[in-house]
Amino acid sequence: MQDELITQMPTKELAHIASKILEKKRLNAKEGLYLFETPFLESVCLLADYVRKEHCGNAVTFATTYFVHPTNLCELSCPFCSFYAKPGWKTAWFHTPEEIAEKIKKHMHLGLTEIHVVGGLWKSANLDYYEKLFGLIKEIDPNLHIKALEPVEYDYLSKLHNMSVKDVLKTMIGFGLGSMPGGGAEVLDEQIRKKIAPQKISSDRYLEIHKIAHSLNIQSNITMLFGTYEDPSSLITHLMRVRETQDETGGFKTCVPYPYHAQNNALGKRQHLLKPKDPIRVFAITRLMLDNVRNLKVLWNYLGIDRALNILNCGGNDLGSTAIDEKVITMAGGIKVHMTKNTLCDLIKSINRVPKHIHSGLEKTMGVVHA
Repeated sequence: MQDELITQMPTKELAHIASKILEKKRLNAKEGLYLFETPFLESVCLLADYVRKEHCGNAVTFATTYFVHPTNLCELSCPFCSFYAKPGWKTAWFHTPEEIAEKIKKHMHLGLTEIHVVGGLWKSANLDYYEKLFGLIKEIDPNLHIKALEPVEYDYLSKLHNMSVKDVLKTMIGFGLGSMPGGGAEVLDEQIRKKIAPQKISSDRYLEIHKIAHSLNIQSNITMLFGTYEDPSSLITHLMRVRETQDETGGFKTCVPYPYHAQNNALGKRQHLLKPKDPIRVFAITRLMLDNVRNLKVLWNYLGIDRALNILNCGGNDLGSTAIDEKVITMAGGIKVHMTKNTLCDLIKSINRVPKHIHSGLEKTMGVVHA
């Protein structure tokens, strides 16, 4: 089987990359760039699927998740974001913890396993707010896993309360925090980041907050936005920085690449300047470059169901979740489908894979890998 993998490669460069993969040797940045350039995408996908099988077997994980967006009011105005609002806008909202708890109760019959909390940077969404919210969630069901707040939100709370990020995270653990989502990474290339999110924390600060979380045994995800101004070299820079951080901490559970959506945001008005990428290639290369991050999440509501299933055969091993009441992507033109646990199971079985229902606290990491 291993010899066959090498002989199936149509170029000497791909054959060399296949040999390194079989020998469990790391790909370097130059090889990553070649994978973006080669016309033989099918071969890249074949390699990615081989690595997926080695790391994860045939299981495809997913969760039954209710999304909580306390507010879309935000002090930032990121050009690529369709979610934020300002005071007085008709689209603005701020939900009390009690209102959110009532919504969660109405969806418990769907078998919720986790609550995903993310919102705008707004002073009323402070530590007192989250203490109340998390307490009400745990009253509903103490087993509900709370995956909450992106690094930029923790940075905001630290400044709001004049506390260190570490102390903010410790406080949130006391409230019931289970893990941290990976949103807000965008592209960990400062030149691109300054174009698409000039008001956000730097890529160094973003990774620093993940490291602090990992030091407190809070596992997290890591995202990667593609399809804005970035070249392949920016994405390889991003993946190399994630890999280096994972070598240091071992705390990333999952990488979550996702494509930019242009609806209802300022960046979408400049689409002629943007650089769309083939999602299948991006996911396959992510799997091959991140040899120390076990899980590769494929968000069907960002990619479309058919494409998401295709990517599961090109390196992916996680189909996201039911994404109940998710608003960040739907407001930017994402897929609006009422997804259920049973439907996700059927979709996974349709590609001859094994569905595995989990929550974020059950996802495995690869641990620290040094090569």
